[in-house]
Amino acid sequence: MKVPLITLLIVLSSVIAAEKHEAAQPIEAQEGGKATVQYRTNSPTNLENDMLICKRLDGNFSDLNSYIYSRRHGQEHPQPPMEQYRNRTRLVLEDLRKGIVTLEIFPVHSSDSGRYKCFIRKQNITFNFTIVVIPKKKTDAFKMTTASAGIKTNPDAEPTKHPNMMGIPIAVFAVLVLVLVLVVIFRWNVIKPFRRRRDKEESSEKETLKTQEAERDEQALQWSSQKRGAGGRQRIPSVGTGGGSDDR
Repeated sequence: MKVPLITLLIVLSSVIAAEKHEAAQPIEAQEGGKATVQYRTNSPTNLENDMLICKRLDGNFSDLNSYIYSRRHGQEHPQPPMEQYRNRTRLVLEDLRKGIVTLEIFPVHSSDSGRYKCFIRKQNITFNFTIVVIPKKKTDAFKMTTASAGIKTNPDAEPTKHPNMMGIPIAVFAVLVLVLVLVVIFRWNVIKPFRRRRDKEESSEKETLKTQEAERDEQALQWSSQKRGAGGRQRIPSVGTGGGSDDR
């Protein structure tokens, strides 16, 4: 019991003689989100193996049970943290090696609002800060209330544009006109050449029929002429007493 007591006395004496710094503004964090506290030392000294202690200052916390984070000889939490901060605090090692203390608390609870202090033994520096937790329930309730009441939270936003119902009939009419034009073009460029070819073939057939009829008429005339010519040269017999015949 003497060794921890002596160590505690040494830490307390170091804290009393340490250089103190106070954060200019409180650190705001949304409930359920992350609170990030950062302090930069004057020199980029590697603080990974140094002793660092962070505690709560307000509330009913004694000096022995007010730890939220502790580090010594490269090991985390040599001094067990408070139950409500267990597994919710950590240091960013990359920053610690550069002489920057970056402490993160997540997820943030409403009970985390309050005053804190951290002590860096190697630099003999103590810096204090305050965390203000913004309740999440109030924010959500405000959003739900404004949404149900139809209140616009952003008056500069442009009004919602509803679709114009007249645009639908106009679009349908335009599509029908386009289809009609395409049909006319199709008939003009595709059907009409076939019709012209058909008309040409029909005309050619008619000419052929006329030629054949003319040839048949001419043959009939020739045959009739030949028949009449053969009938004019036919000899007609005469009946006489002597049994002869006379040519007429």
